[in-house]
Amino acid sequence: MLWENLREEEFAEAIEKAKGVCIIPIGSLEKHGQHLPVGMDSISAGAVSMLAAEKEYAVVFPTIYCGDMIGARNAGEIGYSPELLMMLLKETCSEIHRNGFDKIVFVSGHGGNKPLISFFQRAFRYEKSPYAVFDSSMSCDYAAPKALLEKDYDYLTDEDKAILQDFVDKNKDYGHACFIELGWVYALRPETVRLDKIHQEDASSTHLYDEFLENNIIASNWWEGNWPSFYQCDIHDGMNERIAKAMLQAAVEKLADQIKFIKNETVTREHVKRIVERF
Repeated sequence: MLWENLREEEFAEAIEKAKGVCIIPIGSLEKHGQHLPVGMDSISAGAVSMLAAEKEYAVVFPTIYCGDMIGARNAGEIGYSPELLMMLLKETCSEIHRNGFDKIVFVSGHGGNKPLISFFQRAFRYEKSPYAVFDSSMSCDYAAPKALLEKDYDYLTDEDKAILQDFVDKNKDYGHACFIELGWVYALRPETVRLDKIHQEDASSTHLYDEFLENNIIASNWWEGNWPSFYQCDIHDGMNERIAKAMLQAAVEKLADQIKFIKNETVTREHVKRIVERF
């Protein structure tokens, strides 16, 4: 259930039905090659959250479109200060809890948000807040060609499976603006996708920071340094409506399972209660 679609008198029933679980989709406005829209991360996080909540009931907060894009420099990108981002997460969670939810789940479509959410979770412990925060961010692993071939999606044709198998056989990699992210948006907003521009920019690494990584050293701007086109993957052709549908379905099913687990687990409530009482 979408938060914004609830009437005021419906919240109490929605909270009970959701067992106190509220989902916050968060993405970014960031370049994804020339074949995908800058809102890709937010589009996928919002839609997957909504579809998963239809399978396993939860309340879905309006999507936060701007995530950790502090180094934004390309057209269409928006980057806020880390101070504002942390305050936004803190105030949003506080208000969601004030409304009656005590399990708040971040679903991020943007890999760059993971350190942000992780740090927020650690800072949140300092606040000793009386609710739990979870990170259930999207992963391409759920919808990778190898994973799809292991599922029983009867609408995938032999030709579709051959395309997926070719990806696996060639040991192709996925990452940013990749075959899987392409599939998610192609299933959700095909009008925003340009399949003819998949090869327009180079998706390979410059290897500028490889030696740092080999020495387990993380330098600032390493990712952008290795992939200045903001396009990181092995390019793969063959996307169609059925493969895109399967990639979206896999992501939705995974999140629905995670929501079900979070709704039914009892560890966090007891632990949060002990922490609050202790301090």
